[in-house]
Order: sequence, then C-alpha cells, then structure tokens
Amino acid sequence: MRANESVIIDAGHFRIEGRSRAGHETWFRIREWNLGFDIGRCPDALVSVPQIFISHAHLDHSVGIPFYAGQRHLQRLSGGQIYVPAETAADVRELLAVHGRLTGGAFDGIEIVGLAAGDVVRVQKTHEVRVHRATHRVPANAYEVMEIRHRLKEGLENEPEPAIAARARAGEAVSDEIKIPLLFYTGDTDREIFQQNEALFRAEVLLIECSFLIDGHQERAARYRHIHFDDLVEVAGRFENRLIVLTHFSRRYSSREIREEIGRRCPAVLRDRIRLLLDDPHQRIEAVDAI
Repeated sequence: MRANESVIIDAGHFRIEGRSRAGHETWFRIREWNLGFDIGRCPDALVSVPQIFISHAHLDHSVGIPFYAGQRHLQRLSGGQIYVPAETAADVRELLAVHGRLTGGAFDGIEIVGLAAGDVVRVQKTHEVRVHRATHRVPANAYEVMEIRHRLKEGLENEPEPAIAARARAGEAVSDEIKIPLLFYTGDTDREIFQQNEALFRAEVLLIECSFLIDGHQERAARYRHIHFDDLVEVAGRFENRLIVLTHFSRRYSSREIREEIGRRCPAVLRDRIRLLLDDPHQRIEAVDAI
C-alpha cells in the first residue's frame, strides 16, 4: 500500500474502504452506510461522511478531526458528528476551540459526542452502532454495526397479507424486531478484548487490528497493548465470523512479508475467512506450511 492510497475489501453486501498502518494512519469508510470509523489525517473520502466513530485519541486515528471540521465548513456541509470515547470528549472539544482561535475558523457546526460502553447510536433507519470497550493504553471504544430487521410474529406466517394488514391498522403488533450484527470494529486493542467481549466473535464481519506477526514481537505487542497474530491463533476456534479483516500492521513489515508470515502461521479453520487490508494482490493468504 503506497502512501495516501486506500484499498477496498469486498465484504459481500457492503465494502470496507480505507488504509491502516500502525503509527501512520488509520481510517475506514463504509459507503453503503455513509459511516466512517477513525479518521486518520482525514482523507477527502471522509469529508462528506456525516458520522464518524473514533476509536481512541492516538494521532494516527484522530489527528484529522480539525481538518474534517474545517473542510465541512468550507464546503458548506451542515452538521457532522464525531463520536469519541466519553473520557476524551471534553479535550477534543477544546482542541477544536484552540484550532478555531488559531485559524479564525468556524468549527462550531461539528458536534463532538462522547460515548461509553453500552451506548447505542441510530444511523439511518435500519442500522445502529453499539459501543463496546476496547483494551488499549488509552480510553478506547470498539464499535458494532447492527442491522434492524422485522419478521412476522410466530403464528402469523400463514395468514393472508390483507388479514395481517388489517391487524396492523387495528394497532396490533404483527412483527418482531431483530438485530443482526454485521460488522465489529475493534480499533486498537490487545488480547484482553477476547476475554472481555463475546460480540466480536459473532459479527458477520470482524475488522480487527493485528499489529505484530513474527516471533520475538509478542513482548512488544503486550507492552504497547496491541494484538499479535499468535493471539488470534490461540482463540481461532471461537471465531464465528464469515469474514475477518486484519488491519493496522506494523510498518516494520512489507506487504509481502505480512502475507507470507500469516500464511505460515494461519490455522486451517481461519484461512479461507481472512482478508488483509493491503493492496489487492496481497489481500488473500496462501498456504505456506499450514498449521
């Protein structure tokens, strides 16, 4: 992946667009939902996105917030919500105020919203974002996107449509609301999230950091509270996800090294489901002395 280039992962009925390298820049856009997750340096692709969920305040994930605010003002885009961990909301608001004083800009159109674990944000009419806590060196949120669907109540499946419509007009509830977990984004985290959060294993698509890969880097991963690929291997049997997208690789590794190292270490149970957030030739892994 070259500097400033984004890649696209086809996740079936939605696509994940973005770029992510540890310490450099991380951002994602889901065009179908008009949502962003982390903002990096704020690429043009995110300026028009009205809702962006920031995992934590490290600069490679959040430094673009003032630029986003300024660009939306210049382009006369109304509104815009930036969601951040609740502990950081006041400081982010002050940061925007400082930039406003320095530049004479108008950033008051952007709303900074602090979120804690358990909070839910409705997006569009058919989706919501649930907040989870990630395990990192600073306050960090993970985010789960749920699709809201409705199905007929038990016992009504064989009734004709006019009869069901008449029941609904009479005020009777004819359907149950169900919520389908489509995407879970961990942001930066470490292996403790596997013990503290079951939801990430059940989402249709898991977007998860995997900063370190090789032998000798396990201690570094633990020290900086990131995930090593070996951490994923240890819980390989728990992943129910249809697709697992690995992101946030250390810049110590080239795209080829990432693909080959994961190919060597990847258990068979995960191999067909893993995609790498790299340029297209390196997104799928191949078996190399599979374990």
